[in-house]
Amino acid sequence: MELEEMKSLWADLSLQVEKQDKIQKELLMEITKQKFRSKMNRIRIPEIIGSLVCVGYAMYFLSRFGEFELWYNQIFALTCIFLMIALPVASLTAIKGMRDLKIDSETPAGMMDKFVKSKVRFWKVQRYGAIFGIILLIAILPPLVELNGSDEIIQKPWFWGLYVPGGLVFMFLFTRFVMKKYKGVINSSEKMLRDID
Repeated sequence: MELEEMKSLWADLSLQVEKQDKIQKELLMEITKQKFRSKMNRIRIPEIIGSLVCVGYAMYFLSRFGEFELWYNQIFALTCIFLMIALPVASLTAIKGMRDLKIDSETPAGMMDKFVKSKVRFWKVQRYGAIFGIILLIAILPPLVELNGSDEIIQKPWFWGLYVPGGLVFMFLFTRFVMKKYKGVINSSEKMLRDID
């Protein structure tokens, strides 16, 4: 075998190895992208379900708004409608910011920078959501009671003594549970992105 033939074979072999590396990197990137979206869906799907429930209650209040006779229940209902639309929109937008990360077209440093910014925004939205959720917990009851025609129950002091503290404890425990789950998903997603070379 002559030197020229060996050089030619070596060049062909080198080209095949480069093609193989490129194909493997593309395949790895596609698998990573699918895993990342799958992880983000563990946050997105429960948020979509919660958003549908909130929008359903907002539509219920809107459809029966003319039935409110008490002025303060009208204010409570408007507050509830606003919160039940604004909070899901903010949450789903924050999730979309994390989920729509361009894994295959970004540099690893740029991708991590965008993810970290999206993650910070998501946690801010969740924090504000928890605070406004407490307001919603208290504001939603009087309009619901008026629509159902059973106002005597909310006039009893023991009801507020049980409902507000019980609701706050439930909100605290539920929020803590959800945040712990979300934190695990986001941390594992971030680790996956950091492992991309």
